[in-house]
Amino acid sequence: MMDALSLDQFAVFATVVDEGSFAAAARRLKRAQSAITYAIQKLEDQSGTALFDRSAYRPVLTQAGKELLPRIRRVLADVEDYRLHAHQMALGLEEELKLAVHPYTPAHVLSEALRDFHGAFPTVRIVASLSTKHAAIESLAQGTNDLATIFEAASPGDGFRRLPCTMLELVAAASPRHPLAQTNGPITSEILRGHMQLVIYEGLTHEEERMIRGYGIDSPEIWRVVNFEILHSLLVSGVGWGVVPLSWVSEDLAAGRLAALQIERLVAQKRALTLTLVVAQPTQRPLGPAGQWLFQKFGDVGGLARTSFG
Repeated sequence: MMDALSLDQFAVFATVVDEGSFAAAARRLKRAQSAITYAIQKLEDQSGTALFDRSAYRPVLTQAGKELLPRIRRVLADVEDYRLHAHQMALGLEEELKLAVHPYTPAHVLSEALRDFHGAFPTVRIVASLSTKHAAIESLAQGTNDLATIFEAASPGDGFRRLPCTMLELVAAASPRHPLAQTNGPITSEILRGHMQLVIYEGLTHEEERMIRGYGIDSPEIWRVVNFEILHSLLVSGVGWGVVPLSWVSEDLAAGRLAALQIERLVAQKRALTLTLVVAQPTQRPLGPAGQWLFQKFGDVGGLARTSFG
């Protein structure tokens, strides 16, 4: 009768297939070979069909065995997922984590952290959305997001734990055809103000916009775009100039599609503009085990200090 099918029979069947013989399956499962044979015979009786052809030296799957094997593996995988999920629920594991991601968060930091997170917590869903500092901090305070990546200089204030995630080096860039790229010598603030500037804008605070859009230099004419793809296309086309993470345009600079602009103030100070990206969480709403793990993972992946501050 099909009612008598058991998970043990399914596990034995899959092990025989994986190991290639009843004897090898018996060694792996630490059972007598007769017990393995009996389990397979019972499974075949209850299924009403032969699953192995035993006429050769080693058992070979019949056509029925080949067709049923994927179903049996799915049953075993579902049961294992159930056990894992039940265990994690008993530990107080979250079902879902919501993450506000700053548009300038490096792709490798996000992908590596979430890849490892999925391996450690496969049952926890991630909902990630782009959000700049003001909206991200508000969402943390209201509980609509659990974690957020923001610039450390745009401090979220009291009530939040922050962990350094990664450093971003920014570069002012324009098309080689743009007048700024053809300027002899360092470019002064007065010269910059005479050219339209491109800024990625999605609810930026005044402090964030000041930092990102030109090393603290405000052009009177500014175009705001919603993502880097649009900004990049405009830059390469020779429309305006902008300040972006160096890693985003390094290939364009090397290939000559874009040119780095030498800003006078930075040249004089012999430095580049770097900003620290941090991951933040609200202290008044402690995270569960998965959220705490991901919070720490962002610091680990970014390679900066692993001690929270603030």
